[in-house]
Parts: sequence; C-alpha cells; structure tokens
Amino acid sequence: MLSPDFVSPQNLLASTENFLPVGFMALSMTLVIITGGIDLSVGSMMSLCGVVMGLLWQHGVNIWLAALLSILLGALLGFINGQLIVRTGIQPLIATLATLFIYGSLAMVLVGQGEGSIYGFPQSYLSLGTGTVLKWIPIQLIFYGVVACLFGFLLKYTSYGRQVYFVGNNEGAALYSGLQVNRVKTITYVLSGCMSGVAAVFMGAYFASVRGDMGTNYELSVITSCLVGGVNVFGGSGTILGAFLGTFLLGVLQQGLNMLNVSSVEQSVVTGAMLIAAVGLQQLSGLFSRRRRVSRQDSSSAVETTTSARD
Repeated sequence: MLSPDFVSPQNLLASTENFLPVGFMALSMTLVIITGGIDLSVGSMMSLCGVVMGLLWQHGVNIWLAALLSILLGALLGFINGQLIVRTGIQPLIATLATLFIYGSLAMVLVGQGEGSIYGFPQSYLSLGTGTVLKWIPIQLIFYGVVACLFGFLLKYTSYGRQVYFVGNNEGAALYSGLQVNRVKTITYVLSGCMSGVAAVFMGAYFASVRGDMGTNYELSVITSCLVGGVNVFGGSGTILGAFLGTFLLGVLQQGLNMLNVSSVEQSVVTGAMLIAAVGLQQLSGLFSRRRRVSRQDSSSAVETTTSARD
C-alpha cells in the first residue's frame, strides 16, 4: 500500500539479486543447524573468499578460475571449522565465533594492502550478478533455483541426508549405531564454506567490487532465514524448501523496507525481532506437541486400566 511499484513482478524479480547471496548460504546452514550445530563464520568466509578472488584476478588469474579457486578456499575454511569442532570438542558456537574474527581479520588485512576494495572486473563476470534471461529473469535466481534443488535432493533422497537428520535427532544413538558422526559434521561445514564462496562470487558480480567487510553481519540474516523457514534451532528437523521460503520472506521484507527508506540499522531490529519470533514459535510448537503426547499417553493408560478392571 505504501509503494505501488513494490508488487510489480519485474520489481520483485529484480529485488532477488539483493538477497540471494544470503540464500546460498542459508541452504548449507540448514544442514549445519539440522545436525545440531551453527556456523557464525559464514559472513567472514564470504569476505575472505571474495578478497582472495579479487587479488587473484589482479595478479593475472582468469576471473572464472579465480572464482572457482575462491569457492574451493571456502570449502577449505569450512573444513577447518569442522575439524576444529570434531577434533577438539569445542562447541560450534564458540569455534565458529573464533573463526569469524580470524577469517574476517584476514580479509581486512589482505585487502588493506591495496585501496580497501577491489574493482574493475570484466563485464562477462559482472553479468553473473546483474544479468537476466528473457530480459526479466535474473541469472542469479536461476543459479539459486538449481543449487536449491540439488541441496533438496541431497537432504531428502540420499543416505547422507538421512544421516544429517539422525545426527541432529540423537547424536549419541547415531554414534553407537556405527554412524561416522564426525564425517557427517565435517561435510556439513565444508558445504557451508563452499556456499560462502559461491555467495562471494555472486556478491562481487552484483556490486562490481569486493571488500574485506562485504560479509559483515550476514550471519544474522542467514540464520534468521533458516529459522523463519522452520528449521529447528535445536537440530533434528528442517527442510531446504523451508530455508528457501524463509530467504524470500526475509529478503522481500528487507527490500520493501529499502523502498520505504528505512535504514539498515533499523532493518536489523526487524531481522532480530523475526529471529526471536521464529524461535519463540518453535518453542510453543514443541510445548504443545509434548502436551498432546502426554495427554494421549494418559488417555491410553486410562483405557487400559478400565479394560483391565472390567476383565
């Protein structure tokens, strides 16, 4: 009602370019959260991967090869996160909080040796972030749809996906059943790092530059997208479709606030409120589910007692 142009299909499709990098990271974050973990370093990994891609290109590496190497760097950073968690027993919250500062600082140090940002990328690469198909479908959106389908298939139809749910529901039982829990966890963090690299590639193409702080505070949006989409903050349940829808809900909301000239600081308040609401609804849903189970058990016990008395 406040902005008539907001609901136009062309505007809604174009607005996806602003938040799809969050969507890429939310896909892999879904797997991490389902296993009972968390990755606070996704924004810092995106910054570091973007800076490394830019530096490689500045030193003569083909931009597409540089982009591929930055994605592989993200996978390596995720592997470091996973190994830090499974080998030392440090809680994922603490481990990834530490790497958030480490990766983010490395990105700032590397880009600080230049002018603070790296730009001047070739147009063929920039079209990845702002180009369209059939004049109105963003290329980013097509890539995101394909990657989301791949993650959905991975989580729902593969043995690895079933193992992710198993670990999140009961890690002890998964361990005693012979499941390689550490490997499952490590793979989820590798995928998280890989998607941070992918997000860096698209972010750099969209803004036509990369900076050492390009991923600052993105972890809040990524986690909120997952939880708003129904991923259980305590692990064990969640879907890629939910994360997909949560990303669009949060992204379209932020785009609407941008059109109303709401500052980024005020938008963070809205994002934080959505995060609290999502977790609160999960808590209420869990409470009601437990009460229903207890009620059913009591009813069953009463029926059995009455039957026994009659006999």
